[in-house]
Amino acid sequence: MPNARTDSPRFQLPRFTKGALALFLLTVGLTAFIGDQPVGALLRVEPGALLQGRGLWQPLTANFVFPAGGVGLVLGTLMTQWFIGSQLEAYWGTRRYVLLALGCGFAGYLVYALLSPLLPALPHGGSTAMDVAAVTAWGVAFGKQEFSLLGAVALRARTIAAIFVGMFMIGPMLRGEPWPLAIPGLVAIAGALLVTLQPWRAAGGGSGDRKPKRNKPRGKPSHLRVVKGEDLLN
Repeated sequence: MPNARTDSPRFQLPRFTKGALALFLLTVGLTAFIGDQPVGALLRVEPGALLQGRGLWQPLTANFVFPAGGVGLVLGTLMTQWFIGSQLEAYWGTRRYVLLALGCGFAGYLVYALLSPLLPALPHGGSTAMDVAAVTAWGVAFGKQEFSLLGAVALRARTIAAIFVGMFMIGPMLRGEPWPLAIPGLVAIAGALLVTLQPWRAAGGGSGDRKPKRNKPRGKPSHLRVVKGEDLLN
């Protein structure tokens, strides 16, 4: 997994930050204990339920409950939240990171729920949308900075993010899963790009990353001025 490139060859595990850890623990706990139970099905997106006024909570809760047999998929969430999400959270702060992950995941499952009458009836759930949102935002935030994958090869953050997102999105379809299940992830990727790139600021003449303003030096009061030698004679 990616670690900032240093001159030291020793590999060190990153710190698991509290926001990323909470997202992982919620996912693994709910999936393990109720993923194959009727209550677990109520937490995942049920096709057509939202448009009928039922399951209003599902676009949010679906992010934490993989379907039966999906416990192994939680391993991907563990690696993503620990190695990538934690780094982004340390850079952004807990509130901003959790809001991005949950917000993009919610948007993804909301779009899927609204489109479900037009798609095959496939209940859907799991943290993949949150994970790809975190990886996408990490790739934009760290951009050209180089990271090493377990000390084997150094790649730019945006390259690593593109590889991981591609694996997340293409892998399930290569295993034969229906393509509509990729909709939440695609929406989450688009949401993460909008939040991190903020194209509306560029259109308005601003920039996404603003440098902090420097305070004026406090060594001299602003009303003092330098007096030249000839002024002292007058």
